[in-house]
Amino acid sequence: MTLFAQIRQGAIAAVALATAALMIQPAAADNRPDLVIAVNKLPRSLEPAMKMGNVDVRVNYNIFDTLIRRDFLTQAKTGQVRLIPGLATSWKRISPTTLELELRKGVKFHDGSEFTADDVIFSFGKERVYGDKAPVRSARLFIGDLDRIEKLGPYKIRVVMKAPDPIIEQRLAGYASWIVSKKAYEKYKKDGEPASKWMHTAVKKVTWHPDGTGPYKFKEYVPGDHVSFVANDNYFLGKPAAKTVTFKEVPEVATRLAGLVSGEFDMAVEIPPDQLPVLEKYSDIKVASVILENSHVLTFNTLHPIMRDKKLRQALSLAIDRKKLIDTLWHGLTITPNGNQMADFGDYYIKDFPPFAYDPAKAKKLLAESSYKGQTVEYRIIPNYYTNSMEAAQIIQEMWKRIGFNMKITPVENWKAVRTKDVAIYPWSNTFRYPEPIGQISMSWGPGSEIQEGDHVYWHGTPEFNRLAGVLSSSVDPKERKATFRRMMEIFREEVPGTILYNPISTYAMRKGVDFTPYSLYYMDLRPDNLKIARSN
Repeated sequence: MTLFAQIRQGAIAAVALATAALMIQPAAADNRPDLVIAVNKLPRSLEPAMKMGNVDVRVNYNIFDTLIRRDFLTQAKTGQVRLIPGLATSWKRISPTTLELELRKGVKFHDGSEFTADDVIFSFGKERVYGDKAPVRSARLFIGDLDRIEKLGPYKIRVVMKAPDPIIEQRLAGYASWIVSKKAYEKYKKDGEPASKWMHTAVKKVTWHPDGTGPYKFKEYVPGDHVSFVANDNYFLGKPAAKTVTFKEVPEVATRLAGLVSGEFDMAVEIPPDQLPVLEKYSDIKVASVILENSHVLTFNTLHPIMRDKKLRQALSLAIDRKKLIDTLWHGLTITPNGNQMADFGDYYIKDFPPFAYDPAKAKKLLAESSYKGQTVEYRIIPNYYTNSMEAAQIIQEMWKRIGFNMKITPVENWKAVRTKDVAIYPWSNTFRYPEPIGQISMSWGPGSEIQEGDHVYWHGTPEFNRLAGVLSSSVDPKERKATFRRMMEIFREEVPGTILYNPISTYAMRKGVDFTPYSLYYMDLRPDNLKIARSN
């Protein structure tokens, strides 16, 4: 039963509950609600580093914990970025390559086994991440050039990088650094069988039977319908507010809203701004919004026979009126960042970097100078994956038509259908994985990224860009890093392997009684410090 359904029972239900409470022992009573959340798409995997897209981290953030946490609640109030304890209670820099951490004692995985240094070592180890045939090798891009993790005791570790790394702490608080249970994987280990084989079996098994330390424990997964969890009442940050949480797949916005209004759902995600006036009519529904540290972008396949011409890509970027997109789709409430950056980069934010230009006259000139001969170019898109992405595609189609570029929108069902060798253009999003320069430009476009080294490569970078990415990740000189970052953004603007449209707004709608703060990343944090639910009277 949803929270709203409980509230609607009114006074009669309240009397019944009060009477029942006299007949039940206190230890057995649990009147916390069952929370039902309507989402646009279910996660693709519950192995936390196998899939790290927007729809994946929303859920996985509640199953697993990182050693260090980013304090999004304080950031929401003050704008300050800071790190706080997670599974580690404290940490200390020993050198530019080395960090020592004290681990939290008494933490249990969902199966009841104890969290120790061995689980940390396994989470980042050769079997799972760094081996030649390790199944979660994609995590290396985020974890960085790790040399080893040394066990200094059951609750103390030393993280050693191969080269100086200015953001070890941020890495341990971010994507791909969720700690998994060594026991959950090693129960599939077989004597004499190489890790490359038994670990692939283990990953398949844990994908839909995860074992973390987070506030909610896995219960059930029904493909295309829902994934559900029960409260981990032994969670080290306190007892969760909901007894159970169910993420229900509801691709259509109208259906998510209808379910919220009827009481079928308690929360709904990814509500576009044009629906807010509709929700204002309901006194028992409220919304909470945040501009995301994420940019919606267009990806250009620079290896495509038509798209390999740099002048064509420059023309397409210049022909996009980003202000019109923001005013039309986002009611003027968001921004286009001036480059691959955000203001919360602090001292690394380059305030005077030029914004993305809108110059249709220059775009026409560049298009005429390019090798483009009027061909119709395919723009592949997954409807309902990104908020307003289809509407944006249709507006951009008209903008490009005005300069003489013919684009055909092709809806497809999944990323496998989008990211093929022959795709020309597709919409994507670039999350700022860390609040500093490496967080977007290196992660999304640099060496090791899925664009340069994925199943299908769409850009090789340039020798200078890729060299500078190495400097950015290893230099500990702030002036050198800032100058390097500026030059990387200049190269990105010149080469145009993609172009930034705007940063989307993430809006959650919820029943009154649900107290929840959205974060600037796609994490949907249901921990007890961020989710509170008023009990019905």
